[in-house]
Amino acid sequence: MHIARSRLAALVIGAAVAASIVVAGPASAHEGHDHGDEVAATTWANYERVRLAGTSGVGEPIDLAVLPDSRVLHTTRAGQVRLTDPSQGTTTVINTIDVYSNSEDGLQTVTLDPDFEENGWVYLYYAPREMDAPYPATTPAGSAPNTLPAGADASYWDQWKGYNQLSRFKWDAEASALDLSTEQVIIKVEVQRGQCCHVAGDVAFDNDGNVLLSTGDNTPAGTPGANGYAPMNDRAGYNPGFDARRGSSNTNDLRGKIIRIDVQEDGSYTIPAGNLFAPGTADARPEIFAMGLRNPFRMDFDPETGAVTWGDYGPDAGTANVDRGPMGYVEWQSTTVPVNGGWPLCHGPNAEYSNWDYETLTVRNWYDCDAPVNPSPYNTGLQQLPAATEPQIWYGDRPEHQPWPEFGSGGQAPMGGPTYRYDEENESATKFPAYWDGKAFMGEFSRDRIFAFSQDDPDGPVTKIEDFLPNAALTAAGMPIWDNVMDMEFGPDGSLYVLDYGDGFFRPNPDAGLYRVDYVEGTKGPRVVLSADVTSGEGPLEVEFDASESTHPDELALSFAWDFEGDGTFTEGDAVASHTFTEDGQYQARVRVTDSSGRVSLASVTVTVGNTAPIVEIVAPANGAFTDWGDKVAFEVKVTDPDETIDCSRVLWSYGLGHDNTHTHPLFTGTGCTATIETALEAGHGETENIYAQIGASYTDAGTDTAPALSGDDVALLNPRALQAEHNDARDGDVTVVDDESAEGFRYLGGLDAGESIAYDPVELGGITGVELRAKGEGTVTLTWADADGEQLAEFDVDSAEWQDVAVPLTVIPEGTGRVVVTSTGGVDLDQFEFTSSVSDIRSLLGALKDDGRITRGVEASFGDVLAEVDAALAAGDTATATARLEFLVTQVPNRIRTDADAAALVIRAAEAVIANL
Repeated sequence: MHIARSRLAALVIGAAVAASIVVAGPASAHEGHDHGDEVAATTWANYERVRLAGTSGVGEPIDLAVLPDSRVLHTTRAGQVRLTDPSQGTTTVINTIDVYSNSEDGLQTVTLDPDFEENGWVYLYYAPREMDAPYPATTPAGSAPNTLPAGADASYWDQWKGYNQLSRFKWDAEASALDLSTEQVIIKVEVQRGQCCHVAGDVAFDNDGNVLLSTGDNTPAGTPGANGYAPMNDRAGYNPGFDARRGSSNTNDLRGKIIRIDVQEDGSYTIPAGNLFAPGTADARPEIFAMGLRNPFRMDFDPETGAVTWGDYGPDAGTANVDRGPMGYVEWQSTTVPVNGGWPLCHGPNAEYSNWDYETLTVRNWYDCDAPVNPSPYNTGLQQLPAATEPQIWYGDRPEHQPWPEFGSGGQAPMGGPTYRYDEENESATKFPAYWDGKAFMGEFSRDRIFAFSQDDPDGPVTKIEDFLPNAALTAAGMPIWDNVMDMEFGPDGSLYVLDYGDGFFRPNPDAGLYRVDYVEGTKGPRVVLSADVTSGEGPLEVEFDASESTHPDELALSFAWDFEGDGTFTEGDAVASHTFTEDGQYQARVRVTDSSGRVSLASVTVTVGNTAPIVEIVAPANGAFTDWGDKVAFEVKVTDPDETIDCSRVLWSYGLGHDNTHTHPLFTGTGCTATIETALEAGHGETENIYAQIGASYTDAGTDTAPALSGDDVALLNPRALQAEHNDARDGDVTVVDDESAEGFRYLGGLDAGESIAYDPVELGGITGVELRAKGEGTVTLTWADADGEQLAEFDVDSAEWQDVAVPLTVIPEGTGRVVVTSTGGVDLDQFEFTSSVSDIRSLLGALKDDGRITRGVEASFGDVLAEVDAALAAGDTATATARLEFLVTQVPNRIRTDADAAALVIRAAEAVIANL
């Protein structure tokens, strides 16, 4: 991803390439301007964020590297290396690496050698599907179990051993691709496969040309018993992958580290001076520069100061625990000397974890950050470790959780980034101004922000934190916002290149993209929006292209020219054009948009002729449905492809635990069009955390003799029945999250006044019979469908100084997946909404229908008697009898409720929902 010396200072299978690729021409130089001027440098109107590739162009984006000619290499987890050419407005898949894909494993980083222009080396870090001895040739499909199967011994885990490897390949300039035959395997990092997560895998170079490689701790966030704290489960018979001490705090292991090596001509390596452990130190790997890290996903090196910088992820506990340790923090660190980051024994402000006994659920003792000791039974290194080093920055999910309120609120996901170095001799008109010289940039994946840090000393504290080009400014200027920043680096032009992952997980998200941020005073370029009514099919294929939504920030007139088959010839035309493709193949259809001042932007769409992309639809469960943790959910996916018979063995699905609308921890995977999926429990997250289930499915067809393979995918989110008020998906108003140990999840939402709202999305109410609100205060709370003025679903009257549970049945059931909006008259604190499927809901529904005159008192009474029998059976643990009586009630409804078909349908639906829940 990064070049140190030569630059100016970077589950579900991905989709086919391309969609809306935009490049703006260079702006005019800023003659006579003081580039160190803070006012000009922080006037956000002077920046332009240009989309170079959209979702189909980047797939599931992982990493990027900017070539000397400003073309951009970028990777997908599924193994694709892609090349975006901003000058042509095109993106192509140039190589495919055969990778092992499970959870976060796959293809990670792409990085240019600092002497790339002389030697042509490009570095990739990836999980090879086929491995060399002594490792298994391949890894079993799916996920490793939590515990040893009956009759198995510890050797059972050997089948899950594997490695990630750092390799380098020669760049073939003529082919504009990597020459895969030139691969040199540099180093292998042993890992435990079949589990999620924390791969890290970033690469940089120091001033001596030494390779820096970051690695993750290879330990699941969902470790049984971790409950959001540092996972160190060493119970006998459990998967050894549940103990982070076996890697991060193991001096004889390369996981959870930054390693530093000197790569030789033949791809072997030697150890440079200045690492944490000198060569020859017993039980310590001399490659280690920094240890005690969890997931240093993005790392960089500043050639001016010699500092290595990185962002490191933390666990998910929302509060500290007197028996376990600190709340979950994330970190940003800068150092010129080797360090021990402390994980998993210490974290954040050198806060210490307990040595928790996962068997007895008691505290053995506490770790000492000044003199840490690794007692893990899986530790193969030194017992006594170097003292832990506190990072420069650590923060939680609220401003009061750290000394730096600049970070605001939200999930925590720090992406380390480059330090900008201003080059006065660089003639680029779009380079960042000198004000940013020496400032380290960090992306916040969860909060959709980029920060810039100032330091007087690279080993000292951060003296200033700036919110660079905030989304509010981008929105005001009509430019695309930051959307889960995945990677960034400064190019040879001094512009900032950024990969956005988008909202969603382990798939090509609709809002993923590759962008370039230019410093442009004055007139900006056209902003091209290009769509096509069809992008694949059998020939002759007629396609209508539409660029009519393109705009100009200064409202200059636009003209359009088209190159439909990518042959380099543009023909003037209108904003809407059509073309018929007669020959099979894959084409990059381009539009060139020129403003009246002569600035040009390009966009392209990939059209495949001779193969039709498969359509993947998750039929069950419904997107936005509700589930209890531990439920067994029926999964069914439908794949449609007119070109081939669907092979269900090629349908890949994954189940993961979504967290805080920012990322997902994959828990297990499988293949097939149907399955029964048991929704995992809280999986190591604390009680304050916003968690939900997510199922993804994808299918890649076989392609044809004349057209490449294409993919399709779909995702379904499952809500927990209890939705905390503070975990809403959208809010309109000035609401406040308040810490309160008496509240569910230890927090509640205050200040929802009249005219304000919160919303949950997606929601599907098919199996829900009622809603119970936990609240306090005095006022009315209302649930509506779609928007605040939509169809009313429920109304709650709250009148209590203490927490009060108010339950209402659902008498209106909208079809399909949508949005539930919460409004209030004011004066009410909201704790939790629980979406229920219960006998009491049926009883309340009957009462509401009777009060509205839709059923008789006699019907209410007779059905009430049946429900009393159901209650008695359930109290006795007799589910079969309870089910039978509810089924009897269903048969009686048409005979007893004859004059109101809608009321009858409501009662039948409620009874069937409770039966399904039983």
